[in-house]
Amino acid sequence: MGEQRFVIAVPYVIPVTFAAVAAGVMSNTTPAINVGPYNFVWTRLAIQTANSGGVFSVMIKDVADSKNFMESAVRSNLLVPNDNKMVDLPRPWRFNAFSSIYVEATNNGGSQDSLYIALHGYLEQ
Repeated sequence: MGEQRFVIAVPYVIPVTFAAVAAGVMSNTTPAINVGPYNFVWTRLAIQTANSGGVFSVMIKDVADSKNFMESAVRSNLLVPNDNKMVDLPRPWRFNAFSSIYVEATNNGGSQDSLYIALHGYLEQ
């Protein structure tokens, strides 16, 4: 008889902050964000800027899987409309334990701004 595997899902959020990015400047998570010792299943994306109506171009990548989640950087207001703040992914994505998440953001606004991203999901323990 095969061994049965039980998974305990623990709600988890991975925050990504780009503080005080000048207009027209690109910033990134260097080094990339380490997922940690458990698989992280990403289910929702939240994006907010410090300046009302601020817009960044964003690129998110699963480094271990060499998977870009968009063909090229996408404007933040197209990923998460300003009136929503958070969207469900069409399909959850599993970042394997000890893998890395790379995020790149360019401030498309006319003044310095900060970008706050939250990858919502759960840990498989």
